[in-house]
Amino acid sequence: MPVIPKNTDVFVSIDVTHPQTTVGLKNPAIFVKGLNVQTQSYKEYLYLDAVEADFDSTTSVYKMAETIFAQNPAPQLIAVITYIGDSAAPATNQAPAPTGLEASPTENGATVTADPVVINEPGDDIPTSGIAKAAFDCFYSNWEFALLADYDKTEALALADLIEHGGYDAKGFHICFLQFDDTNKADITDFTSYQRTFEFYHSNSEQYAAALAAAGAQPTIGKVSWKFVSDLANITPEPMPVSDAIALEKQGFILYIHKGNNNNQSDDKNLAGMYIDVIHGLDQVKATVETNLQNTLNTAGKTPYDSIGLGMIEASLESSLNACYNDGIIATDPDTGKPMMTYNVPSIGTIGRVDIAQRVLNNTTFGYTPGSAINTMYVHGNMQEWI
Repeated sequence: MPVIPKNTDVFVSIDVTHPQTTVGLKNPAIFVKGLNVQTQSYKEYLYLDAVEADFDSTTSVYKMAETIFAQNPAPQLIAVITYIGDSAAPATNQAPAPTGLEASPTENGATVTADPVVINEPGDDIPTSGIAKAAFDCFYSNWEFALLADYDKTEALALADLIEHGGYDAKGFHICFLQFDDTNKADITDFTSYQRTFEFYHSNSEQYAAALAAAGAQPTIGKVSWKFVSDLANITPEPMPVSDAIALEKQGFILYIHKGNNNNQSDDKNLAGMYIDVIHGLDQVKATVETNLQNTLNTAGKTPYDSIGLGMIEASLESSLNACYNDGIIATDPDTGKPMMTYNVPSIGTIGRVDIAQRVLNNTTFGYTPGSAINTMYVHGNMQEWI
C-alpha cells in the first residue's frame, strides 16, 4: 500500500487490536473527475457562491455543496479535489479481511493501541493517475470525509483502498462515505472489508451521505453517536416498506428513516463492524497526539535527551489523551471511574546509545478503549390485572 510521506518529526500510528480539535477533521472533500482539464487540483470553498463560480448549478459538485452548506451546523469549508485519468483497481478488489472484528469494536474491552511505528520510504506503489493519485497528493490537506461527486465503482474502490491503507504508517486516515441506489447497490459486496468506508442507500438523488458527513462532524468529536444525527436539511426519509428497508440494512447499508419524532440513521456501523464515531475518534486521537508532540519539539528550543526531555514528552502525551477522554473518545473504567487508557515513554536507562546518538526516540506507546454509546434498547414491561 502507498506510504504517503508527511512533513513532521512525530509519527503516530494506531492499530485496532480488538474487533476494534484538529483543523480539517470536520470538513468534507468532494472528489470529481475533471473533464477537459489536464491538471489535478485542490481548492477550498467557504461559500456556495464560490462553488458556483467553478461548477454551475447543474453539476453534481454544486448540488452536493448546496446540500452540505444547507446543514445546521455546516462545515466551515468544502474541499473540491479534481482528479484526472483513471485509477487502477485494487489488486484484490477489496481490502484484506480484518482480524478479530466479529464483535462490535466498542464492546468487550476493545482497545486501540499505538505500537512502535515502522516508517518506510515511498515505493513503487505510488498511484500515477486517477482518484487515488489525487487522494495521495492531497492526503494531509484540510479535509476528513471523502465524497464522490459521481459514483464509479473502480474509482470508489481505489479511493476506499487509499484511505484504508494510506499515511506514513500505511494504517489509513480519513473516512469515505459512499452513496448507492437501486442501480448500483449490488456493488456493496466489494466494500465489505473496508473499515474506513461506510455505505449509504438513498432511493432518490438527494445527497444523503454528504448531508450526514457535514452535519455529523460539526459537534465535538467523541460526543456524537452518528445513528442519531437527526433531521438533515433537504433530505427526506425513505418511504419504502419496512421489509424492504430491513433487507437493505441486512446487506450493510445505512438508511435515512423516520423514528419517533425525528428522521435519522438506521445504524452507524459498516460491514467491517466499525462505527463512524470510533473511526473519527481514531483520527482525532492520532492528530491530537501528533500535533501536541510536534509542538513540544517546536517550542522547546531543544528537547534534551534525558529524563527531563522524556518527561516533557510524557506530559504532552498524557495531556493529549486526557483531552480526548474529556471529549468522550476514550471510555471510562466502570470500576475505577478513570480513563481506560495507558501510555509509556521509555526511561533514559533503557534507551540504547545508538538511538541517543541519532536523536531518535523509539518505543513510545499508548492505548485506549473507545467510548461506546447506547444505540438500541430492549425494555420489558408487565401489566397486572385486577383480581
